Amino acid sequence: MKKKMILDVDTGVDDAQAIMIALSSPHVEILGITCCHGNTPLENVLKNTLRVLKVCGRLDIPVYKGFSKPLLSNKRNAGDYHGKDGLGDVPDPDAPGVELLQKKKAAQAMIKIAKAHPEEVILVATGPLTNLAVAVQLDPSFPNKLKALYIMGGNTNSRGNTTVCGEFNFVADPESAYIVLDRYTCPTYIASWEFSCRSSLPWVRMKQRQMGLENRFRPHLIWVDLTRRGLAELRLTTTQRSFKDFIA
Repeated sequence: MKKKMILDVDTGVDDAQAIMIALSSPHVEILGITCCHGNTPLENVLKNTLRVLKVCGRLDIPVYKGFSKPLLSNKRNAGDYHGKDGLGDVPDPDAPGVELLQKKKAAQAMIKIAKAHPEEVILVATGPLTNLAVAVQLDPSFPNKLKALYIMGGNTNSRGNTTVCGEFNFVADPESAYIVLDRYTCPTYIASWEFSCRSSLPWVRMKQRQMGLENRFRPHLIWVDLTRRGLAELRLTTTQRSFKDFIA
């Protein structure tokens, strides 16, 4: 039986790779993708998610618009790392339009999908937890309908990648992180910043130069290559490393 999943993403380069890894698995069925502010502004997240699905030939998967800002704190993004558009600022003249988005909003969609598949759905969150926090506010029974929750966020050694002690996804909406950790009573697993640092890939720019692709770099080629090689390559030993987040 396939694992039923909802992916809650803030699609920059790392989430794009996670989506593609999930899509490549014959044991995973993605019921929907919900989008949130984070690596890049929400409008970019929506476009990037659709771009990834188009590359994979999976525009049949519903994509839902979530929150564009945190509950209380100021908005922040990681444009200095992922590029202003979240995907390295690579032009894509054939990108799908946002008219493909579902009308229902992300939090409501999560609740509806979980109700339709009680205790079968795994929710995987790789961005700030705003959508999840609002979903449990709308329906306090929502966590009980999930099979499990996987979160990419937080840290264990008090060494941050955004502030001195703070990991990006939790810093981007700390109030939502608190609500989720406090109120989601389903089995919950956290992939911390330290876990992400142990799961690394070769520095992509070095590969570009080696392949002579600097002026025509297409990120999805790297992602497709990754899905073919599998997770074994996430522990490559190299002097130049690019840290990514994989829990899909």
